[in-house]
Amino acid sequence: MASKKTKGFKEHLKEIAEILEWFDSQEELDVEVALLKVKQASELIKSSKKRLTEVENEFKEIKREIEE
Repeated sequence: MASKKTKGFKEHLKEIAEILEWFDSQEELDVEVALLKVKQASELIKSSKKRLTEVENEFKEIKREIEE
């Protein structure tokens, strides 16, 4: 189960990198496509941030359990 979440996070980072590469490779931006790419990146970033918070909370819980 954890490996699925980790893979998802890694995939998000890979997709964000691909979006950045797309922007870097464009001579002239198609505004509509660029907007879709920005929205996609935004969703990936939000999802990644949420997952990082979840992982941080899991680590804090494990630390509390160890300290008890």
